[in-house]
Amino acid sequence: MTRVDHRKPPARVARKQQKTAAGRSTPEAGPRKAQRSHSAIGAGVVAAAAMVAVFGFILTRGTSDDPPADGLRMGSGTDTGAAAPQVPTEAASGTASKADRQPPASTTAPKAKAEKTTPQVDTGPISPKFKRGQWIVVIDKYPTDVGMPADQTAKNTAATLTRAGIPAKAMLVNGQYPGLKNSSSMTPVINTWIVYLGPGSSSAQVLNLCLDPRTQAAYPSPACPTYEPAAPAGG
Repeated sequence: MTRVDHRKPPARVARKQQKTAAGRSTPEAGPRKAQRSHSAIGAGVVAAAAMVAVFGFILTRGTSDDPPADGLRMGSGTDTGAAAPQVPTEAASGTASKADRQPPASTTAPKAKAEKTTPQVDTGPISPKFKRGQWIVVIDKYPTDVGMPADQTAKNTAATLTRAGIPAKAMLVNGQYPGLKNSSSMTPVINTWIVYLGPGSSSAQVLNLCLDPRTQAAYPSPACPTYEPAAPAGG
């Protein structure tokens, strides 16, 4: 009969037996653990290399002592690249500088065309003085008591004749000329503007001036009565 030893083995022996048993039951555990170790080491090497490259780039860019090429030096004027458009500099008030300011549009108001005015025509004194032997011929009469601007009408008629080359005049007759009488009543002419030609040296001279075709074309007056203002009628 064989004797069996029921005593517990020592702890060290027990742990060794457990590891051996575990190794036999999971044979893939050993290689997986070695694979994870290799991956971690590779990742660390890649990260370290990347950091070294970054630091080297920073150091070389920050400490470069090589001067820039002349064509790219600020202010060299030889850079052939397209230059950005310059923005007009503005003063503190926000307006463009004087050099960049566009000239203001002309604000001069257009000159108004001067209206053409007819030059004034000298139609003679209102009450001229005559001597004996001086004759006039009457072109037309304008009484002041018929409700019309007799003075202006007479002056306009005289001006029209004068512009046509006929030297006409206008005067106000109010009984001051003894030779000017109404043909029907033989009373002095009063309150009447008269357009006349003369004075002339004779009745025939002023009559011919009134009958001249140029005078009749400018202002038709077929009667053409003649007077000697300074001499009494029939005197």
